[in-house]
Amino acid sequence: MGEVVDPGFEVPQEERQRMHAAIEEAGRFFRAELLRATGTWPVAFLKERGMDRVLAPGASWKVGYAPDTYSRLTDYLQKRGFGFPTLVRAGLMGWTDDGAPIDQHRDHLMLLSRDQGLNPVGFVGINRDGQLRSLTPANAVHRPSNALVGLQEQIDLLHNGATPVIVDHPVDAMAIEQLSRSTEKEYVGIPLCESAMSTAQARLLRRLSETDRVIVMVPTDKESRERAIGSALDLAFFFDRIRVLALPPDHGLAGQLHTPAGLQQLRAYLSLAKPLVGHRNGFNDIGTQHTSLGVEGVCPRFG
Repeated sequence: MGEVVDPGFEVPQEERQRMHAAIEEAGRFFRAELLRATGTWPVAFLKERGMDRVLAPGASWKVGYAPDTYSRLTDYLQKRGFGFPTLVRAGLMGWTDDGAPIDQHRDHLMLLSRDQGLNPVGFVGINRDGQLRSLTPANAVHRPSNALVGLQEQIDLLHNGATPVIVDHPVDAMAIEQLSRSTEKEYVGIPLCESAMSTAQARLLRRLSETDRVIVMVPTDKESRERAIGSALDLAFFFDRIRVLALPPDHGLAGQLHTPAGLQQLRAYLSLAKPLVGHRNGFNDIGTQHTSLGVEGVCPRFG
């Protein structure tokens, strides 16, 4: 039987640093796996959503892929000096019933989440059906409600006053960042990965931002709209200017990035964000934007 490791929160600072380092190294491993995974579903998933640039070696978003193997990650990290206790505490490995080490993450696209110090603390995964979930359990360095995806990738934009745009899916966040770098560097895409923003996450984003303005993108389905309401309320404690913008049905922000005209359409669309007034009433009112967008011709349809 493998060594029993207490995954609790009371660990020395030195071990916390090893956990951060192991998670960072795991991110490099996942990145290398994605870049050589030609012809597989993760590559097809990104290409179908217009995110070909993510597959370039120098891309800012270091999206990775956890291969569907038994212990390849664990073997890799062991060779780099990380012991089983650290890997278990970091949520990167576990044990089989017969005591063999086994990778915790398999067959997912992988995105690193980071804390207020931009330390790597965990992973959000996307499966082959496009479903999102936080893969790393709460531990000594990771609380899902205290971390965000996409911070390190866009920290230069945040520090230069770009407006955070809150979205559900990382693909939409990547599209907004790509638009920003192709135009006037006005926006930063922050994905909540189908969770409501917590007060801690709102505080974290404000500490890294040089603006008091934020845009919340509001999807059409009821559950996602409710999450957007909660996110806006938490953001209002830290940002003075809360803007909201409805996502058109069947949207696909990345699909607009292939032509100069598409870039301008998406940029014009983001400029339509309106102040949130009355919170819940404001969210009910923005449902009318879905039809008005088509009439105005600013962004007739995404997808």
